[in-house]
Amino acid sequence: MELILGLLIGTAFGFILRRSRVASNACIRGALALTDFHMLKLLLTAVGVTLILVFPLSALGIVNFSVKPTYVVGIVVGGLLFGVGMAVAGFCPGTMLAALPGGDRRFWWAVAGGLAGSLAYALVYEPLEPLLIRPLNLGRLTLPDLLGLNPVVAGVGVGIVILVGVILLDRTTARNKPAIPDLARTGVD
Repeated sequence: MELILGLLIGTAFGFILRRSRVASNACIRGALALTDFHMLKLLLTAVGVTLILVFPLSALGIVNFSVKPTYVVGIVVGGLLFGVGMAVAGFCPGTMLAALPGGDRRFWWAVAGGLAGSLAYALVYEPLEPLLIRPLNLGRLTLPDLLGLNPVVAGVGVGIVILVGVILLDRTTARNKPAIPDLARTGVD
């Protein structure tokens, strides 16, 4: 049942990525260059809504969290490698799969890069564990624990803050966006 639910949620998320045009290379590169906030707003909206829904469901025992340890050095190094790979490929894992139905041939290069990165990680994990995992390993940190708050209050509260931030970002970027002429009315192709 979990696999079917995951497939349904993933399919719905992929559909949303395709419909919102976030699966395009231009959108991702614009997000990385901080010139296009369309993808950021969509993903932050998804995170905010998820927090608001998942924390109460967790309190009811419907959803279970698996909190991973926070090892700062490994997360920073991995994030930088992931970001560079994402910038070079023009895809992140979700948008890469969402681009498949569109026939973008760069999809296969991104898949090959992701598989090569996974293989490299598997091969170098043990030798690099003392350098990347053990230093600054802060254990299983959660925001509710850090703030001393009830998990539902913390999750829903952070979700609301994120959604308010998205609304403010949307208003700010809409105000600063240059006017695009209506090409249909001007007769320009």
